[in-house]
Amino acid sequence: MFQERQTTFGWLVSADLFLSATGGGVFLISFILDLLNKYEPVARIGGILGPILVLIGASFLVAEIGSKAKLYKLFFNFNLSSWMSRGTWILTIFIIFGLAYSLTAFTAFGWLPWSKATALGLGIGMVAALFAGLATSYTGFLFGVVKGIPFWNMPILPLLFFLSGLCTGIAIILAIASFYNTIGVTGFHQLGAAGTVLILLQLLALGGYLEIARHSGVTSAESVHLLKTPLFIGGVVMVGLLVPFCLLAYSLAVRNMLILSILGGVSSVLLLIGGLFQRYCIVRAGVSRPLCCT
Repeated sequence: MFQERQTTFGWLVSADLFLSATGGGVFLISFILDLLNKYEPVARIGGILGPILVLIGASFLVAEIGSKAKLYKLFFNFNLSSWMSRGTWILTIFIIFGLAYSLTAFTAFGWLPWSKATALGLGIGMVAALFAGLATSYTGFLFGVVKGIPFWNMPILPLLFFLSGLCTGIAIILAIASFYNTIGVTGFHQLGAAGTVLILLQLLALGGYLEIARHSGVTSAESVHLLKTPLFIGGVVMVGLLVPFCLLAYSLAVRNMLILSILGGVSSVLLLIGGLFQRYCIVRAGVSRPLCCT
């Protein structure tokens, strides 16, 4: 019996997964802030960054596909049973509706016949938010249909990617807030509290994912073993999750704006690094199911 580590997917696919989830996450959080009428400058920038990040990620996917014929097939030979085809349209619809909603917050696009305050604008935003949520998690379903790699074929993987997208999304929001410094102490505390909760949920989902994989057969257990690298343990778990969790938890007791901005900025950078490394480590740890026995 032999097993083979996958070598097809690497940094390009990992970057696409990261940017798609982060873009969807930051838009979703920005849309919620809009509904709550909170932190308008931060939500405005986060809203426009969402579809832009997804568009950049999609360009990596196009580079990975490397064939105009394959790209044409994804768009125009729609296959409802294919998560690759579904994902292509999920990202496309999100980019279109996300831009249509968020651009109206900028004076240069005041000529558009809707705004965030109108019923039409709200409807566009709700469609964009729905597809933003799908954009953060669809890659988990996409990987889940790869039956030959049991480590990816886990029902909890879409939830893990969704929570990771929300974590990196709120990291973008914290970075914007730290740079503009317009939300005040209360705003930083609210965003910090949301960040700690999301990180905790992601840690629980990640632990559950690894525990399920460890007990799901020899092949997926081998993937868990391969995952135990300095990049994953140090870069994802420690630097990318535990350290920002501690920094954000500590920030809840801080009232100095300069210190809050520093804590928020550092936490956001670490969360983004950890989010990218997490995608890469999960992609690289994929091990194919044994093809034969001896």
